[in-house]
Amino acid sequence: MKRNENAVKLAIAVSALLAGIAFGHWATAPAAALVARATSLPNESNAEAATSVASSSPTATVAEATKSRRGANSLLRILQDRRSGHGTRELTDYVNQLPAAEFATALLATRKLPRGSDRDLATQLLVARWAETDPDGALAFAASHKQFDEITGEVFQQLASGDLQSALTRAQALADPTMRYQALRGTLSVMAEQDPSGALQLAGTFDDLPHTEPLTQSIYREWSSTDPLAAATKAAQDSSSTSWRSPLGQVLRTWASEDPEGALNFALTMNDPSAQAHSVTDIVRRWSDQDPGAAANWINTMPAGPARDAAAAALASSVASSDPTAAVGWAQSIGDEGMRTSALQRVSRRVLWRDPTNGAATLQSAGVPAAILQDMPSPGR
Repeated sequence: MKRNENAVKLAIAVSALLAGIAFGHWATAPAAALVARATSLPNESNAEAATSVASSSPTATVAEATKSRRGANSLLRILQDRRSGHGTRELTDYVNQLPAAEFATALLATRKLPRGSDRDLATQLLVARWAETDPDGALAFAASHKQFDEITGEVFQQLASGDLQSALTRAQALADPTMRYQALRGTLSVMAEQDPSGALQLAGTFDDLPHTEPLTQSIYREWSSTDPLAAATKAAQDSSSTSWRSPLGQVLRTWASEDPEGALNFALTMNDPSAQAHSVTDIVRRWSDQDPGAAANWINTMPAGPARDAAAAALASSVASSDPTAAVGWAQSIGDEGMRTSALQRVSRRVLWRDPTNGAATLQSAGVPAAILQDMPSPGR
């Protein structure tokens, strides 16, 4: 789903947990009107207006600046209260009632907080609300504050939801390559909801964008959250890369976060043994970090072979710190001798690093061959 919708849904969910608090009235314009308002990128003077207080008199300027600082301080106080278990309702109310002229100051204030969930939540709510109610102001701010360039994507998601072709035309016309990338990313994410294949084909025509993640990655991410089998089938036809960063790797990674067994079953259908083993390894590692018991039960249903060996090695590596004996057992169940030795070495290194005093005795008791332990570096080296 689109990032701005996720932020709003998150706010609604949090409010609902706090006695069913409903959002205040959001001053929204029809989607077509938003498109009409944002027909060109705001110029430099508009960008400055988004981050400074404009007034016709010095006295009024000081008063407005003081009010803006108080608003920023209020946000910081709300977030401090939230870290103490309070203030979530205040945060949503604050964002819903914030005047358009104060979004810039509020966003800059979030950067005074350490990285974490509070800062992320405040930023997401502010960006989503600003993109919805004042897209021109949000774009002006993004143009002059590169650390907030994701705002451009949020705005174009709003615009594309109302008029996809208009948003796409405007996104392509942006001169700044970073803003153009974010605008296309936001627009194509909306297109991907209805026509993922068309979005992929269109994304392939843009080859002069600065970011290292191709636009196709975000489209596959969106597609795999709604129809992972179709997305994986399409991604498997892309032979440009076999790494975990490939289109198929992106799909399987997203799929595995929701349905690891489904992702693994698809991986087992891959014809390339190397790519199959790599995918199985990464999915099992992620799954076993969250639910090692479920991952172990699934591996126990697999027939002997390279895929089963890859899964067992991944599970052994994941549980080495929490259950060294089980990790050694899984490593020893690997059929391929070379892979079995490598897995035992990885498990031994992890156990020795975590428990330099008793780790060697634990490994020896679990059945790790003495030859492997002798080759391990002494703890601390």
